[in-house]
Amino acid sequence: MFGDWIRRFGFWTLDFLRGGDIRRNYKEIKFCLENKNLNTQQLSKLLNHAVSTTEFYKNYDPKDITSFPIITKAEIKNNWDEMYSSEYKGKPVHHMSTSGSTGTPFVMDWDMGKRKRQLAELIYLDELAGQKLGQPFIFFRVWTERNKKSKLEQFMQNLTPIDILHLDDNSLEEIRQRLKRKPYINACLAYASTFEYLAKYLHSKGDTPDMFHISTFITGSEVLSMEMKKLIKDTVGCKIIDSYANEENGFVAQTEDMSDMFNVNTSGFFVELLKPDKDEPCEMGELGRIVLTDLYSFAVPLIRYDTGDMAIKAEEKDGWVTVMKTIQGRRVDAIYDTKGSRLTPHTWSVYMWKFDKLKQYQFIQDGAKTYTLKVNGAEGIYSDEELTSHLKSVLGEDANVTIEHVAGIPALASGKFKKTVCNYVYDSRDYEN
Repeated sequence: MFGDWIRRFGFWTLDFLRGGDIRRNYKEIKFCLENKNLNTQQLSKLLNHAVSTTEFYKNYDPKDITSFPIITKAEIKNNWDEMYSSEYKGKPVHHMSTSGSTGTPFVMDWDMGKRKRQLAELIYLDELAGQKLGQPFIFFRVWTERNKKSKLEQFMQNLTPIDILHLDDNSLEEIRQRLKRKPYINACLAYASTFEYLAKYLHSKGDTPDMFHISTFITGSEVLSMEMKKLIKDTVGCKIIDSYANEENGFVAQTEDMSDMFNVNTSGFFVELLKPDKDEPCEMGELGRIVLTDLYSFAVPLIRYDTGDMAIKAEEKDGWVTVMKTIQGRRVDAIYDTKGSRLTPHTWSVYMWKFDKLKQYQFIQDGAKTYTLKVNGAEGIYSDEELTSHLKSVLGEDANVTIEHVAGIPALASGKFKKTVCNYVYDSRDYEN
């Protein structure tokens, strides 16, 4: 505990000596979110900045955000020079690299103000989740030469990095033993799929909450199903928080414990939910594309950026989406049934819940009615006929399903385990007969 306090004191002392920018941002974020304010002044500042300092946005109306175009990663890359603010060319920036594991890889430049804002968001939202600055935590991901932390960084952050490239039973047992012994870990950060595999393994060993001393599991980029959250609660006994963030923007939204309602970080983002196939706002309770405006990205203004993710609109205030429900993953990961209806990855995880003894699975669509299910750990538990029959009840009886048994499904370079892969390009003509 004393070591945790020393780390917090050291961080804030250093920030004070450097001007106190992170502390100031922290206080602004805390005030805004606790009072449910909308950061309209910052939105106006960003739009005027983009129009006056970039070639790409110079002809748009800064008083009307809907006059600005919807942009994607590909369009940012193709118009990089035109989108870069003239005020920041040649100035120091922080480079944020995305892996491209579920889309287009690219590097986003953050001005130093955005970088400090992101750090303040991380500190505040972690506190809401139960993880204070300086407390010990484990970060499960694929660690490479590119993203690994030095021993000094690990010590300063109180971080234990655990590589999950090959999450086999030996690795899971090592993790299990680490979670039980001192020094105790306060929180664990991982993709939802990592927690799912871990929770199933702990449950299979008969573990119960009294065996652990963990405060919080925090997910990123992916969302745990409510069934899996209940399993974690019954096995580990900790809070389960879903955090919606990405490399290019930072921390956009976060749930409370055991919830699928994401409270939007309105201090840092203006979020819209647009219809899947039209640039029009979706209705309350309707599934839509997450389109966000990053209020503090000034070097490369990201205005109406289509993240590639989808969610259900739950609450809205003055045109700002303030609460999203059940973030459902990237559209590129959606699977289509034999009638051409879209099944999102979240929906798919619900359909597969009955096969909860599987160690891993991955569902692949290669054609309009052609599918492959890769399974790890099905032998002696689930027959191919049982798996195929259930899949056809979901996809359609005319589905061509192949079951492939594998020893494991490696994580992507980002650390994610993709449950669904769609190699098929949707064409309505495939479903006309």
